[in-house]
Amino acid sequence: MLCYLRTHRRIWGLTQEDLAALMGLGREQMSRIENGKCAPTVDGAFVCEVIFGIPPSAMFSHAYSAVEERVIRDIYQLHSALRSPLSPEDLRKRALFSLALDRAISKQ
Repeated sequence: MLCYLRTHRRIWGLTQEDLAALMGLGREQMSRIENGKCAPTVDGAFVCEVIFGIPPSAMFSHAYSAVEERVIRDIYQLHSALRSPLSPEDLRKRALFSLALDRAISKQ
């Protein structure tokens, strides 16, 4: 799992212990996150954004891509399952799903 956390930690001269303390983790957990063996918690991802100014989707790009792929696949299935006539709620769902699919397509 590609993760840029170690790179940014080192650029700024932080030790694993320093960053682990800021994230409320142990050094071993920090090592697993840096090595891509596990993803950070949402809280941990936001801590990294506060410290480094980099959004979690960029800092943990592989984890983000895996989530995005799964969610887009699920959205496509839900979008395809909507049948006519559409209720007002279904129209809002279809609009939301279309926006999400368009964003995913435009990123490629």
